[in-house]
Amino acid sequence: MNTTEGILRTGELLNNTYVIEKLIGSGGTGEVYLAKNIVSGREFAIKILKQEFSQNESFINLMRREADVLHNVIDDAVVRYNELLKSDLHGGFVFLVMEFIKGQQLAEIMQQQGSIDENSLLQIAHRMGQGLKAAHAQNAFHRDISPDNVILPGGDPAKAKLIDFGIARDISENAQTVVGGGFAGKYQYASPEQLNGEVDARSDLYSLGVTLLNAYRGKSSNVGSSLMEIVQTKSQRPDTRDVPGRLGALIARLVEPRPEDRFQSAAEMLQWLDGETAAPAEPAPMSTEQPIIAPSRPVSSFQALPDEPGNGGGGMGKILIILVIAALGGAGWFFGLGPGNEILFPAKYERESPYEITARHDKGTSVITMAGHVRGPEEGNALVADLQLGFSEYTINPAFEFASGEPNDRWEQILASLVKETKPLDSWKIEMIDEQVTLTGEAATEAAAEAVRNSFNATAQLIDVTATVDVAVAQKPPLLLSPLNELIKTYETCGPLRISGGDGIQLGADERITVSGVVARESDVEVFDLVLGEQAEGREIDYNLAVLNEPVCEVEALLPTPENNGIQIEYSYGQKEAEVGASPYHEGENPVVDAVLPEAHGGFLYSFYVDAGGQVFHLLPHQSRQAHTLPSIGEVVDGVRKIRLTFPVAEASTEQLGFRVVEPFGTNMVVVILSSIPLFDGLRPRAESIDALKDVLAEKAEILAASGTMVVSRYLLTEP
Repeated sequence: MNTTEGILRTGELLNNTYVIEKLIGSGGTGEVYLAKNIVSGREFAIKILKQEFSQNESFINLMRREADVLHNVIDDAVVRYNELLKSDLHGGFVFLVMEFIKGQQLAEIMQQQGSIDENSLLQIAHRMGQGLKAAHAQNAFHRDISPDNVILPGGDPAKAKLIDFGIARDISENAQTVVGGGFAGKYQYASPEQLNGEVDARSDLYSLGVTLLNAYRGKSSNVGSSLMEIVQTKSQRPDTRDVPGRLGALIARLVEPRPEDRFQSAAEMLQWLDGETAAPAEPAPMSTEQPIIAPSRPVSSFQALPDEPGNGGGGMGKILIILVIAALGGAGWFFGLGPGNEILFPAKYERESPYEITARHDKGTSVITMAGHVRGPEEGNALVADLQLGFSEYTINPAFEFASGEPNDRWEQILASLVKETKPLDSWKIEMIDEQVTLTGEAATEAAAEAVRNSFNATAQLIDVTATVDVAVAQKPPLLLSPLNELIKTYETCGPLRISGGDGIQLGADERITVSGVVARESDVEVFDLVLGEQAEGREIDYNLAVLNEPVCEVEALLPTPENNGIQIEYSYGQKEAEVGASPYHEGENPVVDAVLPEAHGGFLYSFYVDAGGQVFHLLPHQSRQAHTLPSIGEVVDGVRKIRLTFPVAEASTEQLGFRVVEPFGTNMVVVILSSIPLFDGLRPRAESIDALKDVLAEKAEILAASGTMVVSRYLLTEP
């Protein structure tokens, strides 16, 4: 991975907000940089397209779709996507702003230490299942799950995060990645159906299984060197007999060649990991003669024990164990060992009816409190540990009462599954009484509220409890305009900006924000969206902006505030008779410019033209037209003096400047200055850079601000 050179350089500022610190990743089509928000001080990851793809509409649309879909995936196990923005640097490019995660890739850890232990991988599997469940709910399929795209913050598997759903693919391990409608991913980790361009949630689960398998072994699997070998290898289930316990059972189910034989969703896999469904059957022995397809569902709720040493592989021991279990089960019910009839073995804790528990999170806190019945200390500790996986940034305060009389043996797992669905809410409370559960809560937006209502009801239905859901949208408090106006001053690029709306002092819950003023470029609006969006609390933002350009803005900032001093700048056409008004000039047209002022005015007259590309052209005086004192120049009619500054092209000469409209198009500006003393020390060159003019105008600030100096300017718009 190239981490030294990229399109952007350290210190470059994107959209007046993100300063580039370093390149941290490069893939087939994209680059990822570490950047800091200069306002908040927070670090973000910035993803851009490589130079050769930055103007390709197909790749831009792909990036846009990535941002649109994944902006709605909100889960602690998935990297957070913030915004898609545009920069004018380096010819223009779009960039994604994402959460920056400090940590190592699983691939790096494998390279350093080799095999990863079983417990850590089960934690990673749970986190990945949690993240995939959230992503798949938005129809976002990763297509490239591998050790490269799993990051462990601080090396902690309980905080593992899934990254890179998009286009910046790492190409380590000689993996081949193709972006577009066909195959996307690494052959080592891709599902069999993915090689044919068929992808759904089960494809990501297959890739997760191979990732866990390779991480346990500490190395990548060999799937062949040709497409035919790869297809043949993928048609067979990998041999997982070397992987022990629950991890081995999990991987065996995930890497089934046929999608219908795997877990059918991330939610189903999480249920199994949480102990809410039976374990899959032990994988069948591998054969070198033909592929072995395991049954799609377990046929028993218990696992057969391995053969005893020396018994010749006979099955009598297994049969005896099964018969004993069956007999005890039947006898238990015969003698009244069913729920509520504990005759032979009394309950360990006092029976409670109803059996109930409450969990809640209050707005503005990072605490989850729980109080109520659990089956015992072991179950209570497991519940807290399970929730801590999904709410690592929260403190969990339990106050449990150990009791019997629980309605089922999944009591704590049910609560954990339901609590995890509440994370997008600002505040919430879950009350579970026997198998009746009630959720009340508050969300910041209706979209967030509706998403939780749907997911909570779906989970409740899946785990077979009756749910009542009441999630409201928070009423926004009034929003004061004065702090917003102070904030927006930081982002002024051309002139003053003003935020208005409501009663002029504050905004109501549903009132819109209006931003007015002048900006240097259209992309400034994207910065305002990002900055104000965090403060607006869901309110819509309208823009009433005049877009100039940076050269014009830079000159305008050095000029005094214009006054009604009797000087006007008039526009006409050199090749036709027509009113210009507020219309733009188009490519090939010939602008004619005149300065008009009262006959009585005297002094030194200066005029220059600032174009959209940053060039300055001195219209008066210049080397071939040095006379510029009043009243010696211009023509007077009825007490009004007119001085022509640019001429029709048919009359143009070295003395009488004339021009046609060419690129760059945009907002240009004509400036006229009348001063009582000379403004410049001698003649300026006919053309110079904007930086050179800015320097001299800064030196002449006192003359420009003097009471005897008159300054007027007018924009000149050009279009193709």
